[in-house]
Order: sequence, then C-alpha cells, then structure tokens
Amino acid sequence: MSLPTHQADALKSCFSDVFGCRGRDFGNPSRGVLGISDGNEGVQWNAAYYLRDSAVWLGVNLEGMKYDDWPVARLIEREISRPLLLTRYRRQVARPDKVTVVWARDAWQVSARPRIKEANIAPTPIALDRLDGQGSAEALRGARECLDPQKQLRGRRKVTVTLLPSKRHPWERQVEMEVSPHLKIRTPLVEITRRAVGEGRGNLAGVWEFVGTQSRAYGRRSGC
Repeated sequence: MSLPTHQADALKSCFSDVFGCRGRDFGNPSRGVLGISDGNEGVQWNAAYYLRDSAVWLGVNLEGMKYDDWPVARLIEREISRPLLLTRYRRQVARPDKVTVVWARDAWQVSARPRIKEANIAPTPIALDRLDGQGSAEALRGARECLDPQKQLRGRRKVTVTLLPSKRHPWERQVEMEVSPHLKIRTPLVEITRRAVGEGRGNLAGVWEFVGTQSRAYGRRSGC
C-alpha cells in the first residue's frame, strides 16, 4: 500500500468514526484526490486527501444536481435576496480565517466532470474572513449563470468552456458543455486524527447549518 493510499484510508476511517457513518468514497489517483463523503443527497460533509501536495481538507459540500428540485438553486436565490452567510452565520465560525469558500463551475461530459480552466467562480476561492458582501454577490451571480434560465434555473446551462490538457488531448481546447454550480466550504486538517476531524467539524458547524438552511425545501430538515 502506497503512503498516499494509506493516508487517505486513515482519513476515511477518522471521518467515519467522527460522523458515525460508513460514508461514500470519491475521487481517484488520476484526478489527484481521494476522499469520502457522508453520502447524503444535497448538503454533505466530506473529507479529501490531495496527492499532489498532501493537503487534507474537511468540508461542507453542495453540488449542482437535481436532488429535490435543485437545492443549490434555492440557496443561490435566497442568498442573493437575503444574505445570511456573512450577516448571521460567519460569527458562528470560531476561525473564519481557516475556512475557505469556493464556488466552482462543474462541466459535465455524461457523468464525468472534466477539468476546465473556468472552474473557479471569482472571487473564490477566498477565506471566509476576507469575503465581503460585494464579493459574495459576485460569486452568487456567477453561480446562478451556471443554471439554465429556460428551465427556471433548475437545470444545467450549456456554455463554452476551456478543457485543460489531458493524456488524450495534450492541449487546451474550447468546447460547448453543460455546467452547474458547486459550493464547497472547507477547512484544512493539520493531521489525520479523529481529534482533528472533530475540531474541523466544530469550526464548520455554523457553515453546515447555513448551507442546510438556505438550500432546503420548506418544511424539510437537512440531514446528518
């Protein structure tokens, strides 16, 4: 067993112990990441080990998928009309300087998500303590532009993106693909232990509540 695989397996074990779930693996060596999520549809807890720099992250994740009528679209709409992340929930985070907010643009090729140059939606990635109202609004507008207005913002939008070089195509090329918004809010783990995962969970608890509150269908509670 290689060291990266051993480290990733240790992270998955700690995650499962702290969150009390078997979890669902994601990633692969070819993409440079090995991770685990709680497997929930909608708002998820996840942890990832990045092979390139051995970075370890614990995060709150909301993908741009249908689930129960596109929860990511609900979050975007509500946060644009009545922002809560900066006005209510940031104060619940003990170390906002250790939390990174990422709005990403996922490109889809059937069920695969190839790497694209336009993956990050500006001004993210950005530390939570540095995110201001103008930057948050800019990121939310960029995320909304990944949803199809002809489907009432409840579906992927087709746009031109730049595919990054791969083994099959060792050069950049522009293609038209469907995209969707993806929210990732995460904190680094200084070590792979149950204690570190538990402390990370505590620092992200307010963030997890924020994503669940702004994305859930009325009358429903978010899980985990």
